[in-house]
Amino acid sequence: MSHTSSSARLQPEERRTQILDAARRVLEADPHRELSVELVAAEAGVSPALLFHYFGSKKKFQYAVIEAAAAEVMLRTAPDLSLPPAEQLRSGIRAFVRAVLEAPQLYRATLLMSAAGDPAIRALHSELRQLFSQWVINAVAQRGIPVTPTVELACHGWQGYVEQTLLTWISNPTVSPEELEHLCERSLDAILGTARPNAS
Repeated sequence: MSHTSSSARLQPEERRTQILDAARRVLEADPHRELSVELVAAEAGVSPALLFHYFGSKKKFQYAVIEAAAAEVMLRTAPDLSLPPAEQLRSGIRAFVRAVLEAPQLYRATLLMSAAGDPAIRALHSELRQLFSQWVINAVAQRGIPVTPTVELACHGWQGYVEQTLLTWISNPTVSPEELEHLCERSLDAILGTARPNAS
């Protein structure tokens, strides 16, 4: 249902924000539904033609939705400095998984479009991975673990593991969301364990 009349006169940036907010509502109402221009336009109370007017194309619209969602995910997973270092890391990982599960189709589209070679999505995905990996590495260091090149490599590898785990779960959710959170959280310690000099 539209939350803003299409006849309301809004500035271009306000209209773009209105449409992106509508896209978020569509995703939250049914996280497993494919995000379509028609659905979002109806939710925003505008015509598909007006949506294209503000975003230029379906691909640019998708990028804008992904960019807005990515910014929100990074904000939600930012370290809570009021928590002990170990809890900062655990809560950040759980927040990341929850954010993905709120809009799984969007997350899947991001990974698939990046893998398919879309330059804009690939650059955005690469930037986000780098930011998240650095946050994890810093959190690991805060726990007193020496950040060696092997540990850094393990952290980057863990992120790839989490991406594939989430992507698989989205297609075939065989465990509960809570179990998925715990799996992603515990897997980091397991992978870091292999990075210890005396690990067999």
